[in-house]
Amino acid sequence: MSNLFIGVMTGTSADALDGCIVSFDRKFELLEKETVDLGKSYKTEYEQCIKEGYKSSEDSARVLNLENILNSKTIQLLDRLISKSNIKKDSIKMAALSGQTMFHTYEKSFQIGNSQSIADTTGINICSDFRNYDIKKGGMGAPLIPIFHKYLYAKNDVNRIIFNIGGIANGTYLRDGQISIASDVGPGNCLLDSYCENYLGTPFDNMGKISSNGEINHNLLNSLLSATINMAYPRADDKNDYYKLMHEPLIELCNEDILRTLTEFTALKIYEFYEFCDQPSEVIFHGGGVKNSFLMKVIKEKLDCDLRTTDNEIDSKYVEAAAFAYLAYKNLGEIFLAK
Repeated sequence: MSNLFIGVMTGTSADALDGCIVSFDRKFELLEKETVDLGKSYKTEYEQCIKEGYKSSEDSARVLNLENILNSKTIQLLDRLISKSNIKKDSIKMAALSGQTMFHTYEKSFQIGNSQSIADTTGINICSDFRNYDIKKGGMGAPLIPIFHKYLYAKNDVNRIIFNIGGIANGTYLRDGQISIASDVGPGNCLLDSYCENYLGTPFDNMGKISSNGEINHNLLNSLLSATINMAYPRADDKNDYYKLMHEPLIELCNEDILRTLTEFTALKIYEFYEFCDQPSEVIFHGGGVKNSFLMKVIKEKLDCDLRTTDNEIDSKYVEAAAFAYLAYKNLGEIFLAK
């Protein structure tokens, strides 16, 4: 095969780069996969830069430093993928880079990651800046992966939703083989992870064990729901808007109750989209959130339908990386040719 694509994804959790080599010659085939850890200091610095609201790489030396780390890690990931796979580099037609989102509106999106530098260093052509490309074409710049959901799962006379639970959760409603609506739907993992990082000194609630021992605080839950009641579909969410919902003092509540309430909030926002889409009988999940078994239990209780992950077709961890490879395959980003 000499028409292969690499997809590289780093999400709003900013903890790792996921990458895969894929072929679209015979529908879809995942040939190799790899993950490179970005490190705790990268995530901490990224979160701080997000809060300070930088809108270009020229705004701060800190942003440039983050970008240099991301460039280096991306090159490392590409090298590892090719080495593991024993695939010749000249068989790779293009590598797709998601970039690390620093700032996003419906008019402009800013991601770090120097695509031309990575192309020149690796000798691999790069496709990137997908969000601004989508905005220029009349889209919102997010979510970007519904077209890949359609490629994998669209079927005539079948209605289904595919949810991606990353830092932000998004959903694609496929109705009779077409994308009926695609939208960000809620906070995904971002509030749970942020609370664990800031108050418990751990990056996440492993399998939802802490949350599972708590009780729902209905005052906090109602406050969160009231603040998001007018968020219509379709939309592209900014996790900073969700962080702002947590400004109320939480000192009287125990960690278990706070995390249980945030889990409930995440599950309810997913249920709201499911209900908006006429409650199809089949729902498919991928993303980091599927590793939170308690969150998935709460979601399943609410949806009460046929629920599964993408693992039958592709490891749920690598769906977004593969999706960006598909965007490159469809030429839906800016091209940077290796010199």
